[in-house]
Amino acid sequence: MKVSERGLAFVARHEGFVAGAYRDPVGVLTIGYGFTMGSRLFAESWRKAHGRALAPGDRISRAEADRLLRRLIDEEYGREVTKALGTLPQHRHDAACSVAYNLGPRALHWRWATALKAGDVKGAAGILGANYNTAGGRKLAGLVRRRQEEARLLLTGDYGDGKGRGVAAPGGASEPGGSLFARLAGLVLALLARLRRS
Repeated sequence: MKVSERGLAFVARHEGFVAGAYRDPVGVLTIGYGFTMGSRLFAESWRKAHGRALAPGDRISRAEADRLLRRLIDEEYGREVTKALGTLPQHRHDAACSVAYNLGPRALHWRWATALKAGDVKGAAGILGANYNTAGGRKLAGLVRRRQEEARLLLTGDYGDGKGRGVAAPGGASEPGGSLFARLAGLVLALLARLRRS
């Protein structure tokens, strides 16, 4: 299964594009949409184009980063999502791809994924929205927001792009009122996260 255009935009929006190599919050050399030499496909592509590993001062164009992002998600992470979780509705596949891209494929075997595979979508979204938001032992606001938005996407099909839900209603029409439902689901997830901490 391939990532959708909306799913690709979701990941790109959360990763952000940076043309110059930089160190992420835990010190890993990163470029583009969060690309690191830890990705087999990125490392192969970078070495083929540059004859060496990514180094400080290196740059990448947005066009090249866009091509690489789709390839990495489809060929490296999306395959792992399908292998670990089976065939999912598009919005759930896209949410799982975002998680795997950010946390690594091992995240597809954590509690949230176990719940999803068992059919407990609400439980999976609750676990995902309340956890996996630290780097270097520090809770990061960007990761808190990302996990909550991935959880909302998983549960409701809301990509957070203002286009409503990405879930087809019976008959194939886009379900009306998706944004209100998504906001309510987000509030429920936030409440569940707060209750778990107390």
